[in-house]
Amino acid sequence: MVESNPILKKLQFKDSGQPVLIMNHPNSYNEVISSFTGDVHNEAKSDEYDFVQIFGTANDQLKSLAKEAVQAVKEDGLLWICYPKKSSKTYKGSDCSRETVGSLLAAEGYEPVRQIAIDDDWSALRFRKAEKIKKMSRKFAVTDEGKQRTEQN
Repeated sequence: MVESNPILKKLQFKDSGQPVLIMNHPNSYNEVISSFTGDVHNEAKSDEYDFVQIFGTANDQLKSLAKEAVQAVKEDGLLWICYPKKSSKTYKGSDCSRETVGSLLAAEGYEPVRQIAIDDDWSALRFRKAEKIKKMSRKFAVTDEGKQRTEQN
């Protein structure tokens, strides 16, 4: 299937018409949302989403949304947390950074595995359960399991 929006490709999304969950998205993301062929839910109606994406401008807000997101994403589904870039002119003063967002789901066993730029204002971090990561070749981790695995490298 042809992916009509390059952001969907960056998000590693394979569109098969299934519903997706995208919570708290900014209006500037509407064009991307219109590229999905399946239903786009803005609140969880299932715990079986293959793709879950949340947006937030503060760590507290993201933490709350992330707790909902992990309940809604399928086992090893795509889970993305989006936060303002430090260089954003629209979202100045956000307390979010790669480090703070990357550790939001440590208690739930999730490690950040990939970072992308959505646009001039937003960055996105993909999260996976530590046990689903085949090879942890980096020097840092946020979960206990991830820390054990990085120490072995």
